[in-house]
Amino acid sequence: MPTATPYRRNLDDAPRAVAVLPSSRALGDQIPLHHHRRGQLTFAASGIMRVETPEAAWILPPARALWLPPQWPHTVTMRSHVEMRTVYIDEPHCAALPKQPSLTEISGLLRELILALLDEPADYDENGRGGTVARLILTELGRLRDAPLAVPLPRDLRALRVARALLDDSSLGHDLDRWADEAGASRRTLARLFRSETGLGFAEWRARLRAIDGLARLADGALVAETARAVGYASPSAFTAMIHRTLGGPPRRLTK
Repeated sequence: MPTATPYRRNLDDAPRAVAVLPSSRALGDQIPLHHHRRGQLTFAASGIMRVETPEAAWILPPARALWLPPQWPHTVTMRSHVEMRTVYIDEPHCAALPKQPSLTEISGLLRELILALLDEPADYDENGRGGTVARLILTELGRLRDAPLAVPLPRDLRALRVARALLDDSSLGHDLDRWADEAGASRRTLARLFRSETGLGFAEWRARLRAIDGLARLADGALVAETARAVGYASPSAFTAMIHRTLGGPPRRLTK
């Protein structure tokens, strides 16, 4: 990835330790590589978005959020119209929070607390309702539990070109020979790069991406049959079996 720059459309300079920013984003909108001085919890109240760091990618449906520690470079791509919510946490209050990006469930309580803080002014009374809500948000964030649904990304530009194409459309069914031609590498080199830089063989990596992509679509309300087609499977049963094999459980349990 290119060098990350500070992103100005945020609340890094908010007057309080906890701040919430709502925004509406259109399908295809992209926020280029950037970082924040504060830690942030990003989620979609509706819609699906993809967040990438130099190490991995996450596909976020409305039920899940991504925690990013302070100064962590990332990009964001909207895969539909997205009602985005971002909670910014001042760095001193991030000490007890995860030191790595973490995908987590958004509990009903945390969602309501975030909505409650949106009703407060930016300089809310720290001894009043706003301060109480902010402290409860910090308490809930301290209970974050990582859901291991990241897609690891290769560093080599040839392999990363293939990974990015599949992140844009996981249904692409090209075999490794065709991907190698498009990447400007031999089949053997491309296979080696995926194995050494992501810890997965190419077929395993693509199956993991399709499983995570499929779960995000299901969580956003898509039907199993249309989701199966969208991620490259001819039948719902083949899609369901792939998710069970790849992620260790059926779609119904994994999307709860």
